[in-house]
Amino acid sequence: MGNYEHDSDPNSDWDDSCESDWTEFNWEHYLQREDKEIAKYQSLYNKLIRSPNRLDEVALYMGWQQRAPEIEDEETVDQEDVAYEADQQPYTIHKHPLFVSSKALHGWLLEQWSRHIALAGEQLPAQHALSLQTALMESDQYGLLAVTALDLNDFALAIAYFKRGMVSINKAFALLAKFESLEIEPLNRYVSNARIRLFDIREIWLRVSSDCRTTIARGSDED
Repeated sequence: MGNYEHDSDPNSDWDDSCESDWTEFNWEHYLQREDKEIAKYQSLYNKLIRSPNRLDEVALYMGWQQRAPEIEDEETVDQEDVAYEADQQPYTIHKHPLFVSSKALHGWLLEQWSRHIALAGEQLPAQHALSLQTALMESDQYGLLAVTALDLNDFALAIAYFKRGMVSINKAFALLAKFESLEIEPLNRYVSNARIRLFDIREIWLRVSSDCRTTIARGSDED
């Protein structure tokens, strides 16, 4: 199982203290690198989407497990990036596997939805298009709130956010089924690919929720 939870461990290699001498430029460079991590996840996911074990494989290539195999990357790493990696980096939630995977999968869903509704034109009522966008944005929001809760070691709160996110995902599934029945070609192409990503978002949340419940139960036993 891919590790989508534990990079927020305070015992990890990341320096969790805020560097007081960092400027806006330092933080902007930091955020740009984290944006690249999201793009990397999205690229790997797209390449491995036909694999039944794609979530675990992407997590492996992202280096979220102990051993990560080499994979050919289309982008070359410049000297500035190499020097940056050598420096001690502060920890933020942008490095959390759940944050990266959520932003990558929801990012694809929202970006591609905008493109496909443009192709559908007036065949799809604006209200219906907005309904799906709202459901996806709500799902994204609850996923990110769950990351914050995990970072605070509030596992019960994280589960509560995941449950709310599941409601939004179920709304999205229902809307996709409705759009599919309209038999609009651009939407049909989107629906098939969107379902895969929504199922995977839900799978990641279920995995992390299970880990949270295990951690809560272990704490209760120790008490």
